Amino acid sequence: MADSRTEALRILTRWTETAAFPDRMISGTGSERAFLTEMVYGAVRHRRTLEWLAQQCSDRDPTPGAIPALMLGIQQLLYMDSVPDYAAVNDTVNALRSTTRNRGRVSYVNAVLRRVTRERDRLLALLANQSIAIRESHPDILVDRWTQSFGEAACADLCRWNNSRPGIVLRPRPAPSAFDAYCARLTEAGIAFDPHPHRPAEFIAIHHGTRVADLPGFKEGACTIQDPATAMAIDLLDPQPGERVLDACASPGGKTVLIADRMGDSGTLVACDIHTDRIALLKDTLKRSRLENIDVVPADLRKESLPEALTKEPFDRILLDVPCSNTGVLRRRPDARWRFDPDRLADTMALQRALLDRTAQLLKPGGRLVYSTCSLEPEENQQQIEQWVAENRAFTLQESTALFSPETQTDGAYAVTLTL
Repeated sequence: MADSRTEALRILTRWTETAAFPDRMISGTGSERAFLTEMVYGAVRHRRTLEWLAQQCSDRDPTPGAIPALMLGIQQLLYMDSVPDYAAVNDTVNALRSTTRNRGRVSYVNAVLRRVTRERDRLLALLANQSIAIRESHPDILVDRWTQSFGEAACADLCRWNNSRPGIVLRPRPAPSAFDAYCARLTEAGIAFDPHPHRPAEFIAIHHGTRVADLPGFKEGACTIQDPATAMAIDLLDPQPGERVLDACASPGGKTVLIADRMGDSGTLVACDIHTDRIALLKDTLKRSRLENIDVVPADLRKESLPEALTKEPFDRILLDVPCSNTGVLRRRPDARWRFDPDRLADTMALQRALLDRTAQLLKPGGRLVYSTCSLEPEENQQQIEQWVAENRAFTLQESTALFSPETQTDGAYAVTLTL
């Protein structure tokens, strides 16, 4: 696994320098990819804690060049029980030695990691008495916001949830009647699973250790990998056979597939997204799911001029699952916590508003538009919608719902129904 550590160190170095998306830098397959992902995501997730621990074992603040290696090594020592201490230290130091000519940096990292090994119990005792933000590795701005919104205890629960390791959750398809048959297939394949506690008759939580590619029927579309939170917006949308339906920000396609399964083979479903790579991902999902009659349309929904597929006649129902701050899915996207800031939030809200303004024009009278996010922030959810409805009196807010991860064991999400 030494080469995996070298690759992990390169990824973490690039991430700390550029804030590039770590998931786009991870490659490989099988156990090597799983080990690499665990190291990288763990280090990103626990960054603040890891840097604090490194400071406790040094007489000076670590330099930017040393931080990635310290994060990588301490992550293995404290959060990866399967890695022996000697491997965590020696292989991480060797990885650093292969990527830098700075011998002093190598010696410094080696000394800090060995001290962490010797003083592990003392360090963990000190850590337990730190603030939530340091102890659970979150930026102060999010901890302050969530403490105000949910209370200190719920905020701590949320931070712990965000630091837990996500597993595979799937939905057998196409209909709920496929659930029992698919459970039987999992049992026959020797794959351990549990019905998901939030929606135990529709979604299945796979125990750790199984690869997506090894799931029975995955390549043939017998299941989709998606969190139960995705169904909340579709429940509000309530698409019916024979209707004309738009999934406005469709990629990667999990909600599109769920809409299609609810509609059966009757009606028109249009799915659009803006970027070429996201359109490709959407098409891959639909192809694997054996859905050939969905009209996939590249489009920038902020523009007045749109493709004919979107404008030739109004839609009965529209799902607008907008880009957001992702604070409801930090468990799966650990790097997003470090990108949160007021300016970025304001830009995202402006984009949401522009998308809402334009897609609302595509809805027929009597139609239903569902606005949804994977955010916990009121500015993107309740406040956004209340302000928009106040300025668009033709629309009525019918129903809204939200999921709080520690309570539901799902992603965090918000959805609201607007009718014209």
